[in-house]
Parts: sequence; structure tokens; C-alpha cells
Amino acid sequence: MPLLANPHNDPSFPHVFNSLNARDSPPVSYLVFYSDIVNGQMWCPDCRDVESTVKEAFDAPDKPKAIIYWVGSLSEWRTPKNKARVDWNVNSVPTILKIENGKETGRLVEQEILDKKSFEEFLK
Repeated sequence: MPLLANPHNDPSFPHVFNSLNARDSPPVSYLVFYSDIVNGQMWCPDCRDVESTVKEAFDAPDKPKAIIYWVGSLSEWRTPKNKARVDWNVNSVPTILKIENGKETGRLVEQEILDKKSFEEFLK
């Protein structure tokens, strides 16, 4: 499945997040939390570091379903009321959540995503 992106967490795009709990949803999906793109690249250097690994793991028709959640600009991210912090308890970017049958069953944060063995195990 292609890597899906919710453009700047647009509230008119709710079907993507609703699909995590849909009856026809795959049993396992992933949420990828990234910084926003500023001047053509993500402002978070760790997000840029993992981008190719994430694309390789999720961005193809035969790959698991993954949704990108943009956490906002640096100033938006730093606020305690940031929706990623409040709704998903995400305190670092990049973060990937594993969602099974609508519930979080695992997470990898920052450099853990680049640990090949951990990442492969996470994707099982």
C-alpha cells in the first residue's frame, strides 16, 4: 500500500485515521510522525535520516499500510498542546506507532528506526 500522507493533519481528511479502525482495515497499520516540511525538507534532521528507511518499508503496493502524521512547524511541535503529543503521546520525532486492530501495540522512536534488527522485528 502506498505511504499515505494527511496533508498537514487537515481535519477534512478524517477517513485516513478512521480507516485504522475500519472493518476492512488491514489488521496491522502504522502511523509515522514526522516534522513538517520547511524550505523543501523536514525541519527535523532525525526525520530526514529515517525517510528512506520508512519509504522502503511502506511505500509500495505490497507493503504494510502506513500514514504520515505531520506534527507541525518547530514552534507548533514545541507546544504541550500539540495534537500529536495530546492525542498519541508522541514526544519525539520521528516516531512510528504500530496499530493492531485499532490499538497501539508498539512504537519506535528516532534512531531505533535505523536499527535494522529492531525495525524488522517491529514490522513483523
